Amino acid sequence: MRMLGLTIEDWASLIGVVGSISGIVFYLFRVIVVKPMSDKSQALNTAIESLTKEVKSMRQQEEAEHENYEGKLHSHDIQLARHEEEIKTLFRHTDDN
Repeated sequence: MRMLGLTIEDWASLIGVVGSISGIVFYLFRVIVVKPMSDKSQALNTAIESLTKEVKSMRQQEEAEHENYEGKLHSHDIQLARHEEEIKTLFRHTDDN
């Protein structure tokens, strides 16, 4: 039996050859293109995670320093107010005399 001038055996051989070649092409594409991209993507993902952790750590340090400076500023505000009151008291004493 012939179809388009080829026998069934010819068609089977042709399908086998085309299938094998397409399988090889897809395999090479996966090895040459997809695998390196996947590896680079994984490396980039690892770098981003590392950077995220570093930024989070830096943010926590900055918040701790900010709280420390805020406490010092509050303490200085209290001292400044006390000094202002002492100066006013001194001037009142000198004005009374």
